[in-house]
Amino acid sequence: MSVIKNTLQENYIFFLRELFRINRELDNLPKGSISVKKIGEATYYYHQWREGKKVKSVSIGRESPEELIQKINRRKTLEAQKKEILDNINVIIKAIDAQGVTVHEILRLFSQHKINVVLIGSYCLPAYKDVLGMRLPTIRTQDVDFLVPYPYKGKKIDIESVLSDLGFSIGFNPDGSTYFTNGTFKIEFLTPEKGKGSDKAVLIKELGISAEPLRYIQMLFDEPINVQAKDFAYYVPNPWVFAFHKILIMKSRKVQSKKEKDILQIASILREVKSRPHDFRKSWGYLSKLPSPWQKRIKDYIKNYLPDFFDPLTD
Repeated sequence: MSVIKNTLQENYIFFLRELFRINRELDNLPKGSISVKKIGEATYYYHQWREGKKVKSVSIGRESPEELIQKINRRKTLEAQKKEILDNINVIIKAIDAQGVTVHEILRLFSQHKINVVLIGSYCLPAYKDVLGMRLPTIRTQDVDFLVPYPYKGKKIDIESVLSDLGFSIGFNPDGSTYFTNGTFKIEFLTPEKGKGSDKAVLIKELGISAEPLRYIQMLFDEPINVQAKDFAYYVPNPWVFAFHKILIMKSRKVQSKKEKDILQIASILREVKSRPHDFRKSWGYLSKLPSPWQKRIKDYIKNYLPDFFDPLTD
């Protein structure tokens, strides 16, 4: 199973990286086509493209626009490549689509038992796509992560007993934190770090688990989104908060494949945020309230890797 998982994730990261590269290039290439009209003995060239339901046309003159033609042809080539990449991504998602049902069962159980946690990690992206309409390439992984507030506020419940109904058994990481697995999924619990450099698992008595403490993760509680499914509800972090958090933890990532996945998720999410002026302003408003060292790290990353997202008015 782990070999299949790793292969799927490696292919997914490759295709997503290519998709991001193509989208960046497409942003700078003209749309449409070149039409030619003969008026008497003269030949005239026009650049035509569609905006919504309307067709726009601009006269170029009598000289063949070779450079423009090359750019339009390049766009058509990239659009064909993009379609093929999206098809490949969909094949990967369908190959492990059955996993999504189990994750929904986990979320439904947690909702029914009023377990006060926030779903974090890669499973947030399908929620952003479905609820917010964000155009995000997503994939279902075997890791399901939950953020637990500390101190915990909620009724006492035995998570081990709840998850046993789905075939999960308890296990313990080297740091003492709790995880649950059914042979396919691994559920882990994270909580904000209490004291710099503290890596001792935090006991959540009310849930009968120990959570892994992590720095910066407290911010994922800011402005969470309530996802209303058919017969249950759950919370995920705000998308730009999610992306900013990914930037802050980038240096601590030791596994290269996870770092690459983070980079792609950051770019995809912030690209969508930038396309929504209201959300774009809110994201920079939120960023301005973070501690100065955090702001600097996030802004430096954006300047270097996502300059289109940078807002010069905030610097």
